[in-house]
Amino acid sequence: MRRLNSKTVDKKAFRCPQCGRHTLLRPLDFEPSLKKQEYKTRDGGSVELYVDVCSKCERKNFRDHFEPRKSDVKRVLKGLHGEDAKIGEGESLEELL
Repeated sequence: MRRLNSKTVDKKAFRCPQCGRHTLLRPLDFEPSLKKQEYKTRDGGSVELYVDVCSKCERKNFRDHFEPRKSDVKRVLKGLHGEDAKIGEGESLEELL
């Protein structure tokens, strides 16, 4: 298989602060931080998550806190096909989710 970039980058496996495993792959000179940041969830609440996490934990956080669920999508679609099928001028489907 052909390499897309000609230069390789040395990486080191750091300990992920969320799951505790050595799966946080970053360049050698990187310093992982234990800083937390507050984010708004899909239901309007807030959750405090680590900034530097491994790719597995990033996917898990997105799935658990930010990705719309099937029930949310079904509710929006049912609302669109019901009596109130008109969407206001300032509203979008993303806001309804």
